[in-house]
Amino acid sequence: MCDIKDVLPTLCKYINSLINIGLTSEHLRLAKYNAPNKIVAEKLWSTLRILSYYAAREKRGDIDFRNYDAPSAVKLHLALLQYPVIEFYSLSQDGEHNRDALIALAWLVGTQDVLTAILRAKLVDGVLGAECSHVDSSEPPLIVIPNNQPLSTSAQLSSILHLNATVNLNLREINELICERAKLISKVHAASINVSGLPHLSVSELVLTKRFSRTRILDDGADESKNDRQRLREFREAGILLDVRAKWLRKRHVFFDWMATVIQEHRRSTELNSRIINTHELAAFSSLLRHVIRDKLRDFKSEKMIGGGGSKNWSFNCPSRAHRSQCNNAEAQSWLNDLNERQEREEENFQRNRQRLADELEEMLKLIPFVIRV
Repeated sequence: MCDIKDVLPTLCKYINSLINIGLTSEHLRLAKYNAPNKIVAEKLWSTLRILSYYAAREKRGDIDFRNYDAPSAVKLHLALLQYPVIEFYSLSQDGEHNRDALIALAWLVGTQDVLTAILRAKLVDGVLGAECSHVDSSEPPLIVIPNNQPLSTSAQLSSILHLNATVNLNLREINELICERAKLISKVHAASINVSGLPHLSVSELVLTKRFSRTRILDDGADESKNDRQRLREFREAGILLDVRAKWLRKRHVFFDWMATVIQEHRRSTELNSRIINTHELAAFSSLLRHVIRDKLRDFKSEKMIGGGGSKNWSFNCPSRAHRSQCNNAEAQSWLNDLNERQEREEENFQRNRQRLADELEEMLKLIPFVIRV
C-alpha cells in the first residue's frame, strides 16, 4: 500500500520533468491546509497556467491566453474547459486561497488528463518522435529501368544478380534484428522477473535497437561526437520520464484519495467560516471574458457563400433602435406604436391599482367605528 508521502514527490517529479516548474510536495501539503503563503501561491498558479493551457489546446487548437497574467490566463483557460467552481473565478493570487488552486490542479489532472497530453507532445517533438519518423538517407536509391530502353542479356543478368543480392541482404538484416530483439527481451525479462505483461517491441523500436547496437557510444571515448552525446542524453531523459510516468500511474489512486480528504477539509472550513466572494475580482474577470468573446466574434468570418466565389463578413455591431429609426420611417412608426401600446397598458394598470386602493380605504373607514370605544 502506497503512502501519500511517496505519492506527492512522485507527482511533483512527474510534473517537473514535463514543465520544469519547481513544484514540491511541501507546496501541496501547505495548500491542503490553506496556509497563507505567497511562494506556494506563485508555484501553484504558475503550474495551473501551463497545465490549463495544454488542456485547453486539446479542446481548441487556436486558444492561447498566455499573454495575460497568470490568474487571468488560468481563469480563461478553465472557463473554456467549463470548470464548475464559480468561486474560483473570484480569486486572486494573494496566497490566501491555495487550497482552491490545489483542487483546480487535481481537477485538471483527473478529468482532463493533462499530464498525458503534455507527455505525448513532449515525446512526439523529442528524439523518440524523430526516431519513429526517421528516414535513412544513406540507403541507395532504387534502380529505375526505363521500359523503352533495351538491355543486353549481360545487363539483364547483372540487374537480376543485384536485386537478388539486395533481397538476401535485407533478409539477413531482418534475421539480425530478430536475434537482437530476442536478446534484449531476454535481458529485460531477466532484469524484471517479478513484472508480467511486458509488451513486445514494435517496428520503430526494432529500428532504434538495431541502430544503437551498431553505434559505438562510449562515455569517455575520443571518437564520440557531440551529436551522439546529445542524442544519448535525450534518450536517457525520455527513459527517465517514462519511468516516472509508470510510477505515477501505479500510485495516482492514492493521490485522488488524498484529494478527497482535501475536499472534505475545504467543505468543513467553508461551513465554519462562510466565504465572502470578492465581487471586484469576479466583475473584473466577467469584464475580461466579455472582452475576449467580443474580440472573437469581431474576428469571426463566415464561411464562403454557397455558389459564390467570395466570402461575406457578418457585422456584430448592432445599432440601437433609435439609430435605425432615423433612416427608416417604417421602423420609426413601429417603434411609436409599441410605445403607445406600452403607455396604454401602464395607464390601465394605474387605474386598476387606484380603484383597488380606493376600495381598500373605504373598507377600512367602515371598520373604524367598531374599533373605537367611548
